Amino acid sequence: MKKIRMIIFLGMLLLPIHALGADSATQGAKEPLVSQTSEAQLLQRWQQLSPEQRQALRERYQQYQQLPPEQRQQLRQRLQRFKALDLQQQQRIQERFKRWQALSPERREQLRQTYQNFRKLTPEQRQQLRKELEQLKDLPEAERAERARQLRQNYMGGQHNMGPAGGMQRLPMRRMGH
Repeated sequence: MKKIRMIIFLGMLLLPIHALGADSATQGAKEPLVSQTSEAQLLQRWQQLSPEQRQALRERYQQYQQLPPEQRQQLRQRLQRFKALDLQQQQRIQERFKRWQALSPERREQLRQTYQNFRKLTPEQRQQLRKELEQLKDLPEAERAERARQLRQNYMGGQHNMGPAGGMQRLPMRRMGH
């Protein structure tokens, strides 16, 4: 039973909830997507999964078992923070995760690099950059593109941070619970 509990725990953490079958978020659920459940409830949920879903969870569990202990602890802490969020916040995170999964590997790496560059800025530089990015919304498209290029050059050493349609992406994603 402990192994099933861990597999479901990891599945909720590592897989998009919509991939586990019925998406409670789209069925008008009033409870958080991940909640404290009894072992009987976990077993029932496990039995409702298709063989493919069970296999996906087993694979995620094996990946989890191969992680260093400190990384596993971080994942458990993130799950606890996620569980503490209200339904809307959990759904927002799920949507962002779906969008992230839809990105090409190259685009993901590009965004990771942009985020790392952003983290290297001083708090004052970050605040100034956010302020300047906010002001871009009011500019015409051509001027916005030019100004965005200048901001990238000034703050990020020219790192590309344009979206697939050429629009400026929001820098960086806010941390859960902040």
